[in-house]
Amino acid sequence: MQAYRLFGQHDLRLQDEPDPDLKAGEVRLRMAYVGICGTDLHYYFAEDDALPSRPRHIGHELSATVAEAAPDVTSVSVGDRVAVFPLISCGECGECRAGHPISCERVDRSVSTVGCGGPIGGLAEHTVIPADLAVKLPDSVSLLQGALIEPLSVAATAVLRANTNRDGVALVTGAGLIGIGCALALRATGVSTVVVELSEERRKTLADIEGLTVLDPVSDDIDGIVRSMSGGSGADVVFECAGAAKAMDLAFSITRRRGRIVVIGLHERPYSMNALLVLAKELTIQGHSGESREAFEAVIDWMDRGLLPVDQWVTLVGYDRIVEDALEPSRRGRLIKAVIEVPRPR
Repeated sequence: MQAYRLFGQHDLRLQDEPDPDLKAGEVRLRMAYVGICGTDLHYYFAEDDALPSRPRHIGHELSATVAEAAPDVTSVSVGDRVAVFPLISCGECGECRAGHPISCERVDRSVSTVGCGGPIGGLAEHTVIPADLAVKLPDSVSLLQGALIEPLSVAATAVLRANTNRDGVALVTGAGLIGIGCALALRATGVSTVVVELSEERRKTLADIEGLTVLDPVSDDIDGIVRSMSGGSGADVVFECAGAAKAMDLAFSITRRRGRIVVIGLHERPYSMNALLVLAKELTIQGHSGESREAFEAVIDWMDRGLLPVDQWVTLVGYDRIVEDALEPSRRGRLIKAVIEVPRPR
């Protein structure tokens, strides 16, 4: 088969590789679509000293069709369309039982995530994975949408764990796909949601979605609008998805007393927090990464019910244009979500 492998900084090569062997409990997948994630950008652009574990396969946001199943597999069948939950875990340790497979105590995460050091990722014609990671898609959810389930489930996990009161107000900073995912997940759970986004182009893409209040941090009175929506108290929870110091400043000022700030955005620089303000307002500061199986399946259900209209933010990219049309423009912030269409093997 043909597969891309990353050999070093800016060195992504398409090459012939043997198909991986199929063992008991596993399925062979024929790739359909793979989303480009911030993790993939880090792998591609990181200096060699910062990421010594190359060469490696990349692409952990993927959808596929089951091409072959081991005789003992009963959860999926040949021909099923699936999305891949990428986190291999034991399912038995304390972290797994608590719904945190990303921090499974019995696996080495650096080699136990599909497309992130574990099994071959989405930038290949085939991969072989444990069958329980292949989640069957309902007829109403396309394979293209299937490649968006993993990143949206990261956002959905954050929303479900925040346990926001349906009578409250949530604020999301940043309208990349994770921020959009948080906003749509909040909308799906019935929470009044404000999205703050600096880019006029991104604000326009959200303007027609019912149930969202979309604001410009430069020209709109965010504090006044949020307080009018919340009876003067402020936001119950802020999902900080921008990875920017000004977004964190807004979060601390707009969150109500005993409210919650969930940090999802990747901050490249340290942020100085006002600990006295946290104490005075009795705030909860929560970091978030990864996804739960519960949220992964919730996203599929919301897609099935038409509650996640995400296709409009996708830029489809050809398999031979990954660097020029996906990695480079994503790095520069020109795309909300690049998705690679993987051609069928000849």
